[in-house]
Amino acid sequence: MKNSFTHFGELYHLLEKSSPKKNFIHDLETKEWVALSKEDFLQNIRYLTLAFFENDWSGKQVAISISSSSSWLMLDYALMLSGAVSVPLFTNISSKNLRYQLLDANIQTIFIEDESQEYAIQQVDENLELIYIDQNISGYRTLDMFLVQGKALDEGNPTLFSELLGRIQADNLSTIVYTSGTSGNPKGVELSHRNLISQIKATAENYYFEKNEDIAFSFLPLAHIFERMVMHFYISQEVSIYFADDVKNVGLLLKEVNPTVMTVVPRLLEKVYFKMKTKAMEGNVLKKGLVMLAFYRAGTKDPTKKVNVLDRLLDRLVYKKLRLAFGERMRMMISGGAALSDTLYRFYLNIGACVYQGYGLTESSPVIASNTPKENKVGTCGKPFPGVEVKLSHTGELLAKGPNIMLGYHNNEDATAKAKDEQGWLHTGDLAKIDEEGYITITGRAKELLKTSTGKYVSSVYIEQELKKNGWFEQAMVVGDAKPYVVALLFIEHEFLGSLAKKMNTTPLKALQSKKFKTMVEKYIKSINKKLNHWEKIREHKVLADELNIEEGFLTPSMKLAKEALQMYYSVEIDEMYKDHV
Repeated sequence: MKNSFTHFGELYHLLEKSSPKKNFIHDLETKEWVALSKEDFLQNIRYLTLAFFENDWSGKQVAISISSSSSWLMLDYALMLSGAVSVPLFTNISSKNLRYQLLDANIQTIFIEDESQEYAIQQVDENLELIYIDQNISGYRTLDMFLVQGKALDEGNPTLFSELLGRIQADNLSTIVYTSGTSGNPKGVELSHRNLISQIKATAENYYFEKNEDIAFSFLPLAHIFERMVMHFYISQEVSIYFADDVKNVGLLLKEVNPTVMTVVPRLLEKVYFKMKTKAMEGNVLKKGLVMLAFYRAGTKDPTKKVNVLDRLLDRLVYKKLRLAFGERMRMMISGGAALSDTLYRFYLNIGACVYQGYGLTESSPVIASNTPKENKVGTCGKPFPGVEVKLSHTGELLAKGPNIMLGYHNNEDATAKAKDEQGWLHTGDLAKIDEEGYITITGRAKELLKTSTGKYVSSVYIEQELKKNGWFEQAMVVGDAKPYVVALLFIEHEFLGSLAKKMNTTPLKALQSKKFKTMVEKYIKSINKKLNHWEKIREHKVLADELNIEEGFLTPSMKLAKEALQMYYSVEIDEMYKDHV
């Protein structure tokens, strides 16, 4: 694929001229894989582009709120080619954020997939046009209707499509992507064709793909800019793509699809790790001892050091079996969205599951830095992406500059001015270190750097990672800003709790309340406190059985904690931990 394209119209022409590909994009429908050829994919985009233009959507925001699929990609591509602005929405978005985003982006048209979405949207504005992606419901237009309309337009005016592509400029607004809104309302990040295309080109410089050999597996939502950019990269490389129908089926589908590459988030790698360990520990004393040795060795050994006799033995007896969790051909997993702990990073590299941690923001389209097959350093998020400049401010905040940096925030000039300075530097809000080799390490989030009432600073993210490291807790939230000391809310991982209750021959609730479990938690926190400065130590904690969800506003669609909402909701529990000091 030539590297001369500057917008999605030029990329379309390059794809059109390259050789045919029969098994291009695959959707799972009623437990059967349905393949879409590259030719049909491009033709459908052509027809949709013409229909969207004919409907006078050029310059207007149109929302996509459907599950990840070939249809999602075709809609996204066609909207951008038609001159419309694509606005992706998570299908599991909270009603509060749904209302805000629909109104802020001035959405008049939205693609949906089921009646529950229709009900939620009509609570915001009953006059919005809803287009069902694959259901024929009286009074509603469907995707097929647009394809028929576009085909007729193409037959009547065969040059119109090329004319539309010729109008696209690299700096045209192509999409508005809303941030997760962990504190306050989400922000609508405006990205241009150039922003996204720069990422596609940079990815091609850092990673090698073979279009006739590589198979990509996708289970993350395309409404997230990370997965969306990667999918457009796969398309540019003409790699075969398989979409999971449900994140709960990922384990089975990995064995079925047997992919070579996928993007992941640290939480998945954490869950897989603990499932591996739990399953591997089933057996006699000798087997358990071997497993403990293998997991300890993989989690502590420097992956750059030479493999010795013990490593080869452990690979043959343990690691080889563990790798099968990702299929037999997985050669690359690119991790983003949050920080991956050093222990897990070492573990996966040492068992032969190649992981490359990256870092970025929606505002940077999204990648700022990434580890690669040639340059991979545990404890870092890699070196700057090709074309991206980085530096540290006097306060240690990471700043980034390049063709991937957003145009600005939609309807929010003040926030834009704070995030992007006059020289074009994006102020990420993340504290970082850059070593002598150029590798970047994120040390904390500026806004999440707590300051206790004694004037001491505490990195809440690091402590929260440590608290979740053993798999007992689904989420952990550290509190201590303007407080005399640090406390933690711990949300139990229910699969672990069920397993614990089974071992104790009791109910999950009794297991949670048992003296044995309380002692386990206290010992665990004590072990974490040994690593912390005295002002960072967790003085009190509260274990909760509540399952956090998105609709109540406690989690973002990307599964990050909405900390302001949580602190308000659990104010009684938090105050209780400070009762003798407030």
